[in-house]
Amino acid sequence: MERIWGGDQLRRVLGKAVPDGKIIGESWMIADHAEHTSVVKEGPFSGCTLHQLMEKDRIGLLGANAATTGDGRFPLLLKLIDAAEDLSIQVHPDDELAERLGEPDSGKTEMWHVLGMEGDSRILLGLQAGVTREVLEKCLLEGGDVAGFMHSFPVWGGESFFVAAGTAHAIGGGALLAEIQQNSNITYRLYDYNRRDKNGNLRELHVDKGLSALRFEDEEECPAEPLCLETSGALREFLAACRYFAAEKVFPGGGRLYADRGKSFHILLSLEEIITLEGNGGICSLPRGEAALVPASMPDWQVMGQGAYLDYYVPNLYEDIIVPLRQHGYAGHRIAQLGGNSRENDLATEVATKNMHS
Repeated sequence: MERIWGGDQLRRVLGKAVPDGKIIGESWMIADHAEHTSVVKEGPFSGCTLHQLMEKDRIGLLGANAATTGDGRFPLLLKLIDAAEDLSIQVHPDDELAERLGEPDSGKTEMWHVLGMEGDSRILLGLQAGVTREVLEKCLLEGGDVAGFMHSFPVWGGESFFVAAGTAHAIGGGALLAEIQQNSNITYRLYDYNRRDKNGNLRELHVDKGLSALRFEDEEECPAEPLCLETSGALREFLAACRYFAAEKVFPGGGRLYADRGKSFHILLSLEEIITLEGNGGICSLPRGEAALVPASMPDWQVMGQGAYLDYYVPNLYEDIIVPLRQHGYAGHRIAQLGGNSRENDLATEVATKNMHS
């Protein structure tokens, strides 16, 4: 996807084929959206779009934990983001607000994992304590830079950031990220550095909608603290978890077996070197920077190789996140932080509920 702030790390770092003369800021790796849909490369459904697969066997693809979007599409979208310049300071609505405003997509909660960085790249995430709607609105209407009202973090490779709907945020120039998100392309720009598009026009801002979407009462945001456990020789780093998705970084240690048929699909993104997926009599090689979608109906399958990869799926928060982490000795408050610092943290609610009934 062309973006005014795009860079060239997708080509230089990940070896992506980028059209000459195009400024590419996003690569939509796994997508079923009106703006783009992924196409199957290999196997019996080669040439089919993800949307066509959804129409053929929605239940087999999604599993029991996942549900379609309101218009029957795949629930998640995986992007690679290559930012040569700072992105706008922006916010995404939650599901309720998106529906109330008549938006074509759902709300958008997302999570970033830093694949690389160049220069003094930073992440802006969340408003500082004491910033009110009145103060922020005055600054925005006067055309002021609101970055000073936000928490700022240096970007380091391997870090993760959970971005709940309603959280003000911006990706700094020089960052190369993997982003998993709800399948939505709704963004409200609050401030854009007076940047002009290719036609010389100031890019549109969405101050009124953005202020309606913002949450001013949330706790201080910070990079996620991964929680680690070992499963049959594979090291799993839990990076984030909410009702929409969970994210793990997996070091397979030669092999990671999956035996959760029927629960959720898995989206895998290879991070370092070639990994191999084996299952149902088939083999698929996944080079660095490439993604695969494994349907929920797949019988037992495994990932072979030494390279790390990201694993995204739709969890049962109690069975898939809380139980295994508690069994490895993690306290409830540490598990809950995987759901971010929003007051509507799904995981914190689930932890508290289970504590009451334990």
